[in-house]
Amino acid sequence: GILLMILNVAVWINGLYINRERGMDIITAVPLFVTGAFLLLGWYKTSLIFQPTKSQRWKFILSVFLVNYLVLYLIYLISDIIFWEAIDLLSMPGILLTILLGLFITGFILSWKYELFAGMFFILWYLLVLFSQMRYEEILHRGPYILLGITILLHGILYLYYALRIKPLEKRLMAD
Repeated sequence: GILLMILNVAVWINGLYINRERGMDIITAVPLFVTGAFLLLGWYKTSLIFQPTKSQRWKFILSVFLVNYLVLYLIYLISDIIFWEAIDLLSMPGILLTILLGLFITGFILSWKYELFAGMFFILWYLLVLFSQMRYEEILHRGPYILLGITILLHGILYLYYALRIKPLEKRLMAD
């Protein structure tokens, strides 16, 4: 599983740094990422002495996806800094890009303990991506944020589902 996720990162590095004209490689690498994450989940379920609960399995897979998103976000951010014309961080598009990064990092930090708030931050992040892509041409031409951000939107929805459905169910089962 880890090797497939490393291969996914290698495809991103190839698409963003080496063969820049072939950006669709990134999209075709998504199955590597998903398959690697679920292989890691399979390892997690079988490597423990006790069978992990449904809540623990959900938390593990959400964490695996999120760490991967962080790595991919950083790779994309660094390529944006290296290869694109600099955006003035004191103009509105620059402020929005900074806010987007801040929202993602805040959601990442909150995800370890406060899943409900993390889900809200990730959904807010995607709504701001939609707004900034439609409103500001400088951001629109910097890359397919809307397409790449769908995974973070789905991740935010999964965090909300986990916080509102899976986690409370686990607490009720433990109380019985």
